[in-house]
Amino acid sequence: MSMTKKEQKLIIIDGNAIIHRSFHALPPTMTTKTGQVVNAVYGFTLFLIKAISDIKPDYIALTLDKKGATFRHLEYKEYKAGRVKAPDELYEQIPLVKEIAKAFDIPIYDLSGFEADDLIGTISHQVNSGIKKIIMTGDMDTLQLIDENTQVYTMSRGITDSVLYGSQEVESRYGGLKPSQMIDYKALRGDPSDNIPGVKGIGEKTASDLLNTFKNLDQVYKAVDQNDNRIKPRILELLKEHKKEAYLSQKLATIDINAPIKFDLEKSRCQKLNKTKITALFSDLEFKSLITRLTNLDNYLGTSSEAPNLFTSLDKFARNTKEFKYQLIDSDSDFKSFLTLLSKQTVFTIDTETDSLDPLNSNLLGISFSFREGEAYYLNTKENNKWLKELAPILEDQKIKKCGHNIKFDLRVLNNQGLNIKGIWFDTMIASYLLNPENRQHNLDAITFSEFGFEKINHRDLIGEKFTAADFAQVPLQKMAIYSCEDADFTNRLVTVSEKKLKAAKLSKLFEEIEVPLIPVLAQMENTGILLDKDILSKMSKELRREIVELEKNIYKLAGEKFNIKSTKQLKEILYEKLEIATKGIKKTKTGLSTAAEQLEKLKEAHPIIPLLQNYRELTKLLSTYIEALPELVDPKTKRLHTSFNQTITATGRLSSTEPNLQNIPTKTALGKKIRTAFKSEPGYILASLDYSQIELRLVAHLSSDKRMLEAFSQNEDIHVITAAAINEVDLNEVTPKMRSEAKAVNFGVIYGQGPHGLSQGTGISYQKAQEFITKYFVTYSGIKKYIATNLEFAKKHGYVETILGRRRNLPEINSTIIMIQKSAERMAINMPFQGTAADMIKLAMIKISELIDSQDDIRMILQVHDELIFEIKDSLVEKYIPQIKTIMENIIKLKIPIVVDVKYGYSWGEMEKNLKK
Repeated sequence: MSMTKKEQKLIIIDGNAIIHRSFHALPPTMTTKTGQVVNAVYGFTLFLIKAISDIKPDYIALTLDKKGATFRHLEYKEYKAGRVKAPDELYEQIPLVKEIAKAFDIPIYDLSGFEADDLIGTISHQVNSGIKKIIMTGDMDTLQLIDENTQVYTMSRGITDSVLYGSQEVESRYGGLKPSQMIDYKALRGDPSDNIPGVKGIGEKTASDLLNTFKNLDQVYKAVDQNDNRIKPRILELLKEHKKEAYLSQKLATIDINAPIKFDLEKSRCQKLNKTKITALFSDLEFKSLITRLTNLDNYLGTSSEAPNLFTSLDKFARNTKEFKYQLIDSDSDFKSFLTLLSKQTVFTIDTETDSLDPLNSNLLGISFSFREGEAYYLNTKENNKWLKELAPILEDQKIKKCGHNIKFDLRVLNNQGLNIKGIWFDTMIASYLLNPENRQHNLDAITFSEFGFEKINHRDLIGEKFTAADFAQVPLQKMAIYSCEDADFTNRLVTVSEKKLKAAKLSKLFEEIEVPLIPVLAQMENTGILLDKDILSKMSKELRREIVELEKNIYKLAGEKFNIKSTKQLKEILYEKLEIATKGIKKTKTGLSTAAEQLEKLKEAHPIIPLLQNYRELTKLLSTYIEALPELVDPKTKRLHTSFNQTITATGRLSSTEPNLQNIPTKTALGKKIRTAFKSEPGYILASLDYSQIELRLVAHLSSDKRMLEAFSQNEDIHVITAAAINEVDLNEVTPKMRSEAKAVNFGVIYGQGPHGLSQGTGISYQKAQEFITKYFVTYSGIKKYIATNLEFAKKHGYVETILGRRRNLPEINSTIIMIQKSAERMAINMPFQGTAADMIKLAMIKISELIDSQDDIRMILQVHDELIFEIKDSLVEKYIPQIKTIMENIIKLKIPIVVDVKYGYSWGEMEKNLKK
């Protein structure tokens, strides 16, 4: 059914259906800082925004169920009786959904004794046929209301996928049935979700066949009375036996279109959005990721009825020129005046614009500066590159404080222009991360929206929906100036706000002494990169491809046919249908039995095809992710590989590595080690690896003050052997390699909050044995048991845990009544203090080491991988630098036991030894 722009459209929202669907579709770990679960509210809001964008309505109304019995319960006391009561976390979100509706000025309809479906039917019935009605829902109950003026807009998978149902779509899905037949369809087959009985023994296909033949329930029973031979004998008997239930089900399934409400169409009209109300509510709910979806929403509202617009991207540039003092610097005289002004500043914010996201190869288009609220300057350096030399003394002055948002990028871009920026003082992206480490939304648009309720100019406003960084070079100069000035201005405003928040949260010291000083260190490492031997990987690629082909042949032979091994659908058919591999304990997904890695691991002894499939997956993943991908990422100018180190990703404070991710190359497999052999030192240099030995266990010993563990580390004993002897009740000299391996799993499993089930799965030992090991572990290390209990108690009382150096992780969900959420938070509470402290330690060490080597060309810090630092050092200077670096790392903080750093050397990362060969 086509919809022209002239058609008036009304969206009628089935609130409860969408709330329930969202709650179960989105992770319950979506919480605010206060611990309020908001997954259902988020899903509702996301679907509302999508529906508005897709449908462009003139009117919107929300319907909700009212607590208590309905007329259907009076008719049939078992109605919905089998339905499990949803968790309190779902019902607690309904008032928040109402707040969303109010913020969007959407009227709410609910009525005791009636369900939302009845109100939808009544509203649809009361609205005249000149208006298209679209029912926005999460289930199929309202399909019966579809006619030439009514459609149903429903979720198909998850939240963001949706289907618009008209008569044709209903017929296509339900075997030719029309919307008007959906009531009788449910009367025959029943509805388990609502406990509508239907005719016992009749399923979907039989119900469809009967209605396609006899049109409606009355005609079906007329045929039954006549013993019509078109009805199979067994079905005939079922229909006769359950006639009463069939007509009861028909009554229960019928939506009441005459509920006692009066719908006011005009009150549902889509008016100008109340930006203040919406942004304040979104800020409270921490829906930062919805900012871009909200941006152009007013453009979609009431497009057929001339509804006024507020969020109009075309107006943003005019808005900024009127409200803010943003100046384009495009002449030598203007630059001279600006330079005089800038030279008087002791602190300012900077933002660069480039035609690429790669700092090493991007062209600088311009730089914006801001040092007063509402005021900023954009320098057109693309046409005036000579200005950079005059800016250099200010930018390179350590005493003048520089601020930015992800200032590492600006640092690297300007470094590529020959400028060595010094005096980095504040980064608002890192400040946002420290204040909200669980959040992934630390981009400038999101934080500006959250803090000020201000919607910035975004990329789409500049260059449309489909864009690349290269398109920035084509943006008109005036627009680019406003865009960049706005970035600098609001970053500058955020500095003031963020500084106060960091002090209030007692995070200033961590920010000032670790995170900010680390920025230039990481920038230098990223610029330096590491040498990659493409020939090694090319040879590996050829060998691996031959091995994969051979694997495919063997897999096909065992399967008895060729199939697409990467297709989960085809793989399921081969494993569970053709080969009939036992499926006990295998998880089911929406599409059937799972073939995920952890499920195949359960089946590795069930059939010889399973190990081949596991090997195939590992080889193809390594081939595509590293062996063939890495050579493509080598920089053509430097001939080296340059990864990016991210400070704002992991909640524990650990650095992550992207483009490429060098932290995830397997360390224990032969193939992983072989890939690492392609990472080499330059001629005349050697690679040195300095790795904290068992740092997390040492930190556990320190934090827990467990006597036995402290004693073991103080005497340099093998902690895994000691644990193995204790849990197996044997002498130290009787510990086997297998026992030690299991004990190692217990040592790390316990400190990561792992229970007997997880330990059993991870080690392959029985559940009973895992439980026994954990019990004995806590007898041996009673101090750790006490530490875990104390830490959990603290987390539940205060809603956060912290590291030795004060890094926090907020865990409001630790008091959730949903066990899965609570247990997840408890695991985080147990491991965060030592995992986060380990992250803080290596960051501090990197800063101190950077001061030692001070950009010397004879030594370069090139990689950080978890607890390991890798250096490229001139052969002749290894003995000069390594002892000093080792001393720094081992004394970066003081613990109750020694910190040990293991050192290895080699001309490739994959072939390193403890002894330096001369």
